[in-house]
Amino acid sequence: MKEFKTTAVWNEKYYHHFGIYTSLASIYGDDPADIQTLTMKPAKDQSLPQKDSGDIEVDYWGWYDAKRDEFTMIYAQRFLLDMCFPAGIKETENGGGGKAYRLEIVNAEE
Repeated sequence: MKEFKTTAVWNEKYYHHFGIYTSLASIYGDDPADIQTLTMKPAKDQSLPQKDSGDIEVDYWGWYDAKRDEFTMIYAQRFLLDMCFPAGIKETENGGGGKAYRLEIVNAEE
């Protein structure tokens, strides 16, 4: 899978609001000047995170939509992505709609 570009807002801890447009930033309480362009790719390590590890560390996960041939949802934790699927990620993957991938940031442009 290739690298891809997306936009996101840096909140001094992690990136959020992936795919945001400058015209929508204020709706989410973000300053359009804080939007950055990121280059991301699937990480080599695709192992599932350990449950209840105590500390919540940034661990970007995205949903690759097979029909749209693109990443449509990206979150700073896998459990946040999992909440988007009523039956869970695994069941949705088994249905052929797409696949969840751990992602890494290749480059961040301000």
